[in-house]
Amino acid sequence: MILFLLSYLAGVLTIVSPCILPVLPFVFARAGRPFLRNGFPLLVGMAVTFAGVATLAALGGGWAVRANAVGRWIALAVMGVLGLSLLFPALGDRLTRPFVAAGSWLTDKAERHGGD
Repeated sequence: MILFLLSYLAGVLTIVSPCILPVLPFVFARAGRPFLRNGFPLLVGMAVTFAGVATLAALGGGWAVRANAVGRWIALAVMGVLGLSLLFPALGDRLTRPFVAAGSWLTDKAERHGGD
C-alpha cells in the first residue's frame, strides 16, 4: 500500500515540476477520449522515451568520466605545445604553416567560385 502512495506522490510531484508543463496540453487534449486508444499510447511513449534517455545518461556517465581523464591529458599536451610555440617563434611558425596554407587554399577556392 505504501508503494502505491509513494507512486501517486511521485506522479503529483512530476506534474507539478516545471519541465513537465509543456507536455500537459497533449495530456489534456486527450482527456475526453478513451484511455486505451488515446491516453495509453501517449503514456507508453513517454515512459519508453524517459527510460531510454535515463539509460543513455547512466551509460554515458561512466564514459564521460573516463573521457574527462583522457581529455585532461590531451588538453595539457596542447597547452604545452602552444606554450612552447610562444616561447620559440620558429616552432610557432612551423606549427601554423599547415593552417595558413589551408586558409589560403580556401580563400582562393571561394574567390574562384564566388565570381561565377
